[in-house]
Amino acid sequence: MKILLIQLRRIGDVLMCTPAVRSVKKAYPDAIIHFLTEQPAAQVLQYNPLLDKLIVLNKNMSIYEKIKMILQLRNEKYDMVIDFHSNPTAGWFSFLSGAEKRIGEHHKFRKFFYSETAKLGKYKYAGYAKFSFLEAAGITPDFGKIEFFISEKERVAASNFLSELGVEKNDKLITVSPVSRQPYKVWPLDRFAKVCDYIIDKYKVKILFVYGPGEEHFISDVKSVMHKDTLPIYKPISLLEARAVFERAVMHIGNDNGLMHIAISSGIPTVAVFGKPSAAGWTPPNSSINIGIDHNPGCKKNCTYPECGLECLKSIKTERVIAEIDNIIKGEALL
Repeated sequence: MKILLIQLRRIGDVLMCTPAVRSVKKAYPDAIIHFLTEQPAAQVLQYNPLLDKLIVLNKNMSIYEKIKMILQLRNEKYDMVIDFHSNPTAGWFSFLSGAEKRIGEHHKFRKFFYSETAKLGKYKYAGYAKFSFLEAAGITPDFGKIEFFISEKERVAASNFLSELGVEKNDKLITVSPVSRQPYKVWPLDRFAKVCDYIIDKYKVKILFVYGPGEEHFISDVKSVMHKDTLPIYKPISLLEARAVFERAVMHIGNDNGLMHIAISSGIPTVAVFGKPSAAGWTPPNSSINIGIDHNPGCKKNCTYPECGLECLKSIKTERVIAEIDNIIKGEALL
């Protein structure tokens, strides 16, 4: 049995596929499993031991490159394709793969890509939402955590990186990520500044801001209105190294973004602020250490962004976020 799984992007979405990857391997322990995705999300799966091959797609590929990719997929002679992404690009790759069994999302304009389709909505948490595809394929879901595997190389790199920033062995580190490329996910930066000042003053921790390329301005804006000092701004590190850094932290605080999901995969407590998306959809269910904070002003199901005033974000008070942080620190005896 040879199986192709597809989720082209984004970081969080690919990470949310890992429980499904585990389920497929459990159902077909002797199967050869490949995964088709794009960078930078491919880093999430680079060391996943359940995958036999990671196929990285260039999202800006030419027609010639697309044809070459289709021929590569056909040459693999897959028995089954499970297309978690199910957008037109992924749909065409699924259809042209040559696999007899092709599972994708039920959509009236794209259902011809697939031999069988799945209707989503049964599972609220995104990490389990992919299970609807598996059930359509006759695969029993294996509920559990999202997984991001790294090597010792990344742990050594993270250790050196933190040392260069001035983090010592006994320092208590909290990571903070006030970034997002989507305005409807960005909690006001002055509120992040107040949260950081509070936890530095109360818990005597060091704050490390985590971010990606081109997101340094978020950090500069937060630091500019803080009263306390944090670790310095640095050249962005890889997702693999960020995953290793989270192992060194006692907690992560931030917006709803890919780094938040990576922090969850590392096993540390997290407090995340949500805007347009629902916290329940992106936070592990029944978790006492991974908290999603959101506010529904009555329009989340029929969001009118960008016409709205982002009341879903602006209504979340600093005091509410601080209270959740204090509860976790006290309950888990973190500091």
